[in-house]
Amino acid sequence: MERAATDFRRSRRRVVLPLVVGITVFVLQLSGQYGAGLGYALLLVSVVLLTGGVAALGLLVFTRKFSAETLTGAMRWLFLVGAWMYVIGVFDLSGHFVMEGLAGRVEMKWLLFGPTALAALALFDIGMYRILYQKNRPSWDRYHRYISRENAEPALMRKTFLEDVVMHSSLFSVSGFRWLRHTLIFWGFALLFGVEVIAVFIREGIPAFGYADIWEIAGHPVRVAFDFAFDFFGFLVLVGCLLSFIWRIQVGKSEEKKFADTPSVLFLFFVVVTGFVVEAARLVIDGFPAGSCYSFVGWTIARMTSESGHVLVALHTPMWYFHVFGSLAFIAYVPVFRLVHSCATPIGRMMNSQKRILANKRMHSLSGLLSSMSKNDHKS
Repeated sequence: MERAATDFRRSRRRVVLPLVVGITVFVLQLSGQYGAGLGYALLLVSVVLLTGGVAALGLLVFTRKFSAETLTGAMRWLFLVGAWMYVIGVFDLSGHFVMEGLAGRVEMKWLLFGPTALAALALFDIGMYRILYQKNRPSWDRYHRYISRENAEPALMRKTFLEDVVMHSSLFSVSGFRWLRHTLIFWGFALLFGVEVIAVFIREGIPAFGYADIWEIAGHPVRVAFDFAFDFFGFLVLVGCLLSFIWRIQVGKSEEKKFADTPSVLFLFFVVVTGFVVEAARLVIDGFPAGSCYSFVGWTIARMTSESGHVLVALHTPMWYFHVFGSLAFIAYVPVFRLVHSCATPIGRMMNSQKRILANKRMHSLSGLLSSMSKNDHKS
């Protein structure tokens, strides 16, 4: 009981402290004494720390380098402090954009965007915490004493990670079509999300630090590279969604329909399509600036509808709302998206690749069972 009470007090401090600091910087931002640079700096530090935590976890799981205690301690602190920086940074930027909105320096759509984005991120974080930590905590508490680094087989773990997590080889062996549509959606969306995170720092963070806003320079190599990446990964998701619709029609009411998640695919399809329409409308409004052809999907839509360009212009604002707020809703929805839960199967395969650890677990379980039976015999 004492240990549980101590753990509870520690966990409460770890939550309360960043919230108190976050609320404080939120209030200070409302005074308008400093800009958004601090918030973006905190988020950048958060990304570096969390990346370090993932690297420590990778070294622990996939290699025998360094001691387990050193890596575990480093991982915990990197994740903890990184999460703190993330929370405080989000509060800081929220205060900044609320202040900008109250001062009338941003459009209404951005004033609505701020709190909606904050709510979407909060729901995403809570959902992922529940999936990755809370749901797996009982299993970890039950079996972690059987897991030791001495019994681990890093080479098999790396092999399984590459085959089942990165390449989804096991799904390919079942159905090449299912593998293709799953891979296009999964990796298309994951890479699209990653590109957007990096783009936010370049588009918003760099100007907040006082540097030139290269995002506003037409034809700048960095800008056109991101334009191409957005369209390429978005196109992969779009093709994956279309293949999912075809596959769903093919399976009909057969047993395989249980592997379909049509509502999620429709949701994602809507977000991607509205994004391309918004992009096409922007190109028409801006008069096809230099480098616009790198946004090849939006550019194609804009050129194909050039005779009715006024329609695209009229659609720009409503489609922007549909796309942006639909995207935020989808981010909040990701924790219940089937693709997230499908990660459990490859992770399970990674654990099953550890034969010595599983043998150790079975041996201890059998010893416990035999001990229990022996005690019952003595009582008899």
